[in-house]
Amino acid sequence: MSETNKTAASAGDLPWFTIIASGLALTLLTVLFTLVVRGRTVDTALWARLQEQQLAVAALDDQLKQLISLSDAQSKTGDDDSGGENTGEAAAAFQANLIERLQLLAEERKLLIAEFTRLSSRVEQLNYRVEHLGNRIDRNRHSRAANESASGKKSGAPAADLFRLRRTLSGHKAAVVAVAFSPHGDRLATSSEDRTVKLWELPAGKLSYTLTGHTDSVTDIQFSPDGEWIASSSRDRTVKLWHPDSGAQVRTFVGHRDGVTGIAFSPDGLTLASMGGDNKIVFWDPFAGTRLAQLPTSAQQLRTLAYAPGADTIAAAGRDSAIRFWEVKSGRELFALTGHSNAINSVAFSADGKLVASAGLDRDIWIWSLSDRKRKKKMSGHSAPVRDLAFSPDGRYLASCSEDGQALVWELSTGQIVQRLDDRTSSITSVAFSFDGQWLATAGGGKDVGLWSSDSPPNAKPLAKSGKPPNARRDASG
Repeated sequence: MSETNKTAASAGDLPWFTIIASGLALTLLTVLFTLVVRGRTVDTALWARLQEQQLAVAALDDQLKQLISLSDAQSKTGDDDSGGENTGEAAAAFQANLIERLQLLAEERKLLIAEFTRLSSRVEQLNYRVEHLGNRIDRNRHSRAANESASGKKSGAPAADLFRLRRTLSGHKAAVVAVAFSPHGDRLATSSEDRTVKLWELPAGKLSYTLTGHTDSVTDIQFSPDGEWIASSSRDRTVKLWHPDSGAQVRTFVGHRDGVTGIAFSPDGLTLASMGGDNKIVFWDPFAGTRLAQLPTSAQQLRTLAYAPGADTIAAAGRDSAIRFWEVKSGRELFALTGHSNAINSVAFSADGKLVASAGLDRDIWIWSLSDRKRKKKMSGHSAPVRDLAFSPDGRYLASCSEDGQALVWELSTGQIVQRLDDRTSSITSVAFSFDGQWLATAGGGKDVGLWSSDSPPNAKPLAKSGKPPNARRDASG
């Protein structure tokens, strides 16, 4: 048989759909790679143009100052000189000319600033696009392997699930971003890109309040440890405090220069911490409504923030793939945990404060021991970046959610997946356990929240509601 015939025969042995699928996959990867290269090229050109615009604006400012000085000097000369009408007319003409030039320069400056703002927004969009194109390529490359792995693990899942879907909470008009349970176990708070916070009564799942006031997406939501307040953060650069019993807004904290991406109450409830796109952690007094301190960090693009239980320590992480720990009172950085290969999206402490979990764009979940500051376990199962983590109150399980549309429950002693809570077509952005471990909430991608419950929760009781007013509790705690 000739070489030509052999080649034809070999090609004929391959299924037609395999050949088409391979061609489509290769074409998709080529297109995505081309977009990444073009995005970086355009990004560099735009930054160069932005620098030119900044220099032009600075030069215009200098010209404006010089013209104003000349105008003032000429006005004084015209007032002091009484030599005749010619001098007065000349001064008036000169001033009119200066005013016209000032107006032209002011208009040109407005145009330059508008162009500068437009280009800044465009560069930010390109940076976001380039960062996530790589993740999309990885997802397409590993999707087939992930599906096979999921099928195998589902077949080996235990007969009785730990959690069952009891209710689906609907009401938001845009994607739900974050969920949080009250320490009393009687409420669930949800925040959304629709700029609102909603409060739901448990176990009925009835909507009690919709909190409005933010002017942009609400990025995070937290109850105070005593359950008397709710704090919310937003891309509108503010943090707001609310009363959950009435739905009333208490106060607004303003101080960040960029969108606020996360918040956390201290274990005693006397301090509220917030982080933003300006790479700063700000500490607020929720009682007085004042800023206590500001912590400049070396971290890049902070994405997650958490207080250590029962300690004056706060942890934060972001784009530089390191978890950094600070002593709040002194503002001193204590240490950093490193090992992730990409940005970290979530950091969570166990209830006893002995363990910390972290996860992000590299799709792996790491469990760290804080006693020796070493990695204790690495768990892999998601096929896309992990968005959020939550320990169960008894420390036996860890819940995770990801952009792959999966919400998983892990057994910490074995590092194995014991249940797949959710399986959506869109990203799941938030997961949270109730204080008694009976409830688990999942949200993201869509407008609904999944409310799961356990038939045999761990032995933990919700906090009893305090009858003391906030100021009395503050005085009692010192």
